[in-house]
Amino acid sequence: MLEQIGRIVRAARERAGLSADALAARAADPGTCIAALELGQAGMTTTQLDRVARALSLVPAALLRGREEVLDEPSVFLRHSSVMDFDDRDLAQLDAALDQGRLAVELGALTGEAPGLWRSGAFDPRAAGGDRPESAAHEGYALARAVRRELGTTKAPLGDLRELLESRFDIAVVVLALESTRVTALAIRDGRGAAVVLNDRDPERAANPTLARVHLAHELCHLLFDPSPGGLHLVVDVVSDRRDVRAEQRARAFAAELLIPQEGATDLLGVPKGTADAALAENYIAKARERFRTPYELAANHLANLGFIAQELRAWLVAGDRRTAPPVVETTRLPTPGGPSLLVTHRVRRAHEAQLITDGEARNALGIDPLAPLAWDP
Repeated sequence: MLEQIGRIVRAARERAGLSADALAARAADPGTCIAALELGQAGMTTTQLDRVARALSLVPAALLRGREEVLDEPSVFLRHSSVMDFDDRDLAQLDAALDQGRLAVELGALTGEAPGLWRSGAFDPRAAGGDRPESAAHEGYALARAVRRELGTTKAPLGDLRELLESRFDIAVVVLALESTRVTALAIRDGRGAAVVLNDRDPERAANPTLARVHLAHELCHLLFDPSPGGLHLVVDVVSDRRDVRAEQRARAFAAELLIPQEGATDLLGVPKGTADAALAENYIAKARERFRTPYELAANHLANLGFIAQELRAWLVAGDRRTAPPVVETTRLPTPGGPSLLVTHRVRRAHEAQLITDGEARNALGIDPLAPLAWDP
């Protein structure tokens, strides 16, 4: 196996036009280690081999098993307020997030789990279409209903959104402190994995934790349905490119319908009658929030769009003084900021306990010290 790994590394290094010393500098390892590796000699740790693989744009887990797989160029979807401010210092954060998504898929395959819905072929990426202003929103509603049908529930609350994305879609969820302060959440994917990142420096989510559900549902739409050949995609509210505007409108509508489905709202509130009674409208919103665990503004806007509340009440309902409504209990459990996704942690433990990965591989996957004990060790 070591000889096979060494041959792959040498061939990839030569194709890239790198000397052994240049590769060592990229991987932050001594040149003697690279030379020994290429000769098939032992002495390089799992962590060091991981760095060498990344320096050569190879899939680390595949190289560790003597296979050569080239990393694809990922697609990145950034969710902003209304201003683009991506900070290049976050590029390493995006790499780390995508690594979590890839690792989750690799570990799932290793432990014999069925592929998640994201990779099942059940959903086809498509550009947000339509010429009318409401077309993108209507498409978002239709896509959310299709996803719910695939999940086997058209009206019930979805519970923990993080768990849903990870257990049903194979999408890793991580929380990172981004330098891009206006980015509340982002999605990143390539052919081998996908991840959603929530910005730990988002003051609005800190004040209203139910926003995590909205962000996760929103990014799920981008990952499932936004087409992209790879690269950085700034998906914003106000830009000159109408396609980007439609993609964001579609994702907002998708999130609203995924969280508060029309069928579920009708079961809860009765047939939509467009009430103009402010007290009744407030009661509708309170009931919807309590059942479906959403922020006030999303519930108010979506119930108005679905015809439960008169449109003329919308602006008043979402005004600043209306947002002081009592919070609902958040049901989405998130990973520790800067730590591995809960999906990766779970699958690393399964693979380790089944003796499919070594102690070193487990520690490397979790980003912990090579000498630190694993949490599940006796």
